[in-house]
Amino acid sequence: MITTRTFGAAVVVLVLMMTLVKRVSEPPKLFGNYASLQWATVQVLNGCLVNGADLLEQRYAEYRALIAKRETDPLAFKFLEFGMGSGEPIPPKGAAASPCNTGGVYHDELAETQTRANDYATTYAALRPVAEQAERFFRPGLDNEFSPEVNEQLRRLIDQTRIQSIPFRQALEQPQLVVRAQQLQTIEASTGHDQHWHTLRFMLLARQTINALDAMSSGASLTPLQLLAMQQSLDNARLEADAFVKALPRLRAKGDKPPIWSVTTASAKDWLDQLARLQQHWAAGADAPELNKDLADARTGYDLLLTTYNAAVGSDY
Repeated sequence: MITTRTFGAAVVVLVLMMTLVKRVSEPPKLFGNYASLQWATVQVLNGCLVNGADLLEQRYAEYRALIAKRETDPLAFKFLEFGMGSGEPIPPKGAAASPCNTGGVYHDELAETQTRANDYATTYAALRPVAEQAERFFRPGLDNEFSPEVNEQLRRLIDQTRIQSIPFRQALEQPQLVVRAQQLQTIEASTGHDQHWHTLRFMLLARQTINALDAMSSGASLTPLQLLAMQQSLDNARLEADAFVKALPRLRAKGDKPPIWSVTTASAKDWLDQLARLQQHWAAGADAPELNKDLADARTGYDLLLTTYNAAVGSDY
């Protein structure tokens, strides 16, 4: 529990990045083979989270809704599968590859992250046969009645993948930050403050702010005034990103997609509102239960922001 006293004084230093503006549609590449290899590894591992863990949660929610619906509508056959791909290293013709084939990538500075990724991939692979059985419940023309036993086994294995995804996400977070910071510097050096620079700058400041809040549980201190300064930096970065994108209505990202910031900005605004509420209540001397709730909301809002950002980015950046 975080007490009112724990929300007390001292200094957390944030490294803030500065300005300029230029348009670009393709994300610049990192310079150097070593950095490129590191980023390629992070991309593969992040793809396992976005297209594996996150998609699995989304499809499982759809699956549960359809299972409930079939009690009144036996012809509910709209499930799109769990999207787990083939379990084979080389997928059969017509089959998609697994998003969590993590064993073939390696970078010497990412050994711990790789271990966590492989642990998750093992649990993910163990889920696949049961998920495939559950998918058959929704296939027209197949005489596959709903099985409570398979459904329960699926639930247990989904829970196990959730548990394994937590250390995987935590282990991947710092390498992502390091490489994103390198990428930010590369973008600024090569193309100036373009759409990718603005988006990356905000996401890095957001992570630094959450890290500062999380550090309190390890004994570090933070004041309402310091949190306000972080919040203002974030809000300025958000407004600058909004202004940049709005000034270029034809701006597109890779693959002729909308700018990443256009997809992310609503979640960013919601999270900043939660952060502002925490700061205001804290500065006003609110009691510990209220502050704990505000802090939990801010963490949840950040998680949603990060999920939205990662889904928009995919494996393109």
